[in-house]
Amino acid sequence: MNLLLLILIAIVVGALIPIQSAANVSAAKYLGDISYAVLLSFVVGLILISVYIIIKRPVMSPGVLTVNFPKYILLGGCISAIYTIAITYLSPKLGVGNALFTILFGQIVVSLLVDHFGVMGVLKQEITPSKVAGMLLILTGVYLTKKA
Repeated sequence: MNLLLLILIAIVVGALIPIQSAANVSAAKYLGDISYAVLLSFVVGLILISVYIIIKRPVMSPGVLTVNFPKYILLGGCISAIYTIAITYLSPKLGVGNALFTILFGQIVVSLLVDHFGVMGVLKQEITPSKVAGMLLILTGVYLTKKA
């Protein structure tokens, strides 16, 4: 896949995140609590990924989820739940944009550290002054959008 297509996919997926936030906030209002909205979100996600697996039939590595599997791989699901609860809670209080900008800042800070140290086997990429400058520009953007 060429780089332009990958970037386009990332932009489209990124564009879905504020829509997800707004939909979850609406679901929380309709259902009466954010926990039900998040549960609904995960049930729908479970159904969609199950259909995808049934259609595509990907092969699972042998020995998956045996006693010796790396427990940190479960963090993805835990973090997804925490993120979905947090964004559903924060969006009506901060606004979808401000909540996402602030979350994005946290993502960038930690992604720089994860890449720099090669956490969990990811490709090591050194933190550079230009990366730090980019991070600070995003923080400035968060401040400016919240102040406006």
